[in-house]
Amino acid sequence: MSVQGEYELAARFQKLVESVDDSRRKSDADAFAFAYLLTPKQADEIDRVCDENRWERVNCYAIMIKPGYIRHVIAARRNKDGLSVAEIATIVAKAYSPRSLLRFNPPSGETGSDRKSDRQSLILNTHQKVLLRGTPYYAAAILEIRIEGSRRYLAPVTCYHATEAKKRRILK
Repeated sequence: MSVQGEYELAARFQKLVESVDDSRRKSDADAFAFAYLLTPKQADEIDRVCDENRWERVNCYAIMIKPGYIRHVIAARRNKDGLSVAEIATIVAKAYSPRSLLRFNPPSGETGSDRKSDRQSLILNTHQKVLLRGTPYYAAAILEIRIEGSRRYLAPVTCYHATEAKKRRILK
């Protein structure tokens, strides 16, 4: 993807986050959705994650970004981190970048029982940092492999900013 294409993609994510924040809809039934298509390299990386963990490979390489997911990210980042909508939009845009890597999401605790699913990966942008209040972070999104019939796909769980230490732990 060209640099111009990356800027346009980031602008679309910015617009999506801002429009969801401005929206007062109670239902997402008639709301728009946005699909992020994995690059060929990212598709190879998620296949490798699946093979290494003995999971069935995904067969749909698009990540559906729906308003409910964006609302969750906005609420979580506002409440936990006190971030503005513009900062949250930047994190989302940087996480879903053609430059991002797909990796296994290692359990955070001693056991992996603190999460709903063990079939989690994450997309992490190690090339472009996000500057939040003067501190550099990496943008990351947690993805879960879901299975519906014969369809195996990546579903977004959340999106956040990660420290250098967290990045190193993920890339081990």
